[in-house]
Amino acid sequence: MKVILNSIIYDTDAADKITSVRHKTNNHSNWFQEELYTTENGRWFIAGEGGLHSHYAIDEGDGNMIGGAKITPLTIPEAMQWLEKHRKYDTLEEFFGAYLQAA
Repeated sequence: MKVILNSIIYDTDAADKITSVRHKTNNHSNWFQEELYTTENGRWFIAGEGGLHSHYAIDEGDGNMIGGAKITPLTIPEAMQWLEKHRKYDTLEEFFGAYLQAA
């Protein structure tokens, strides 16, 4: 998937996939899958897709919803929060260990 947002090219083929999460299977209307990527320029983004009752749904304009896909740019704190939310602790430490502190 490739999009241009604010004059920045986000391309899953040119970025490094770090990890992914999946919620349910494709036969559920609220399924979704997200993949976290980083670029050689240090940018982070999520490439996601999902069913007609997921947060990736698209309104066709007549009230009918269909599944959709999009890329969402992330700041470093947002990428860290995404990893923490999905309990990807090893990945969080690997990429953002310098930002973490002991209790």
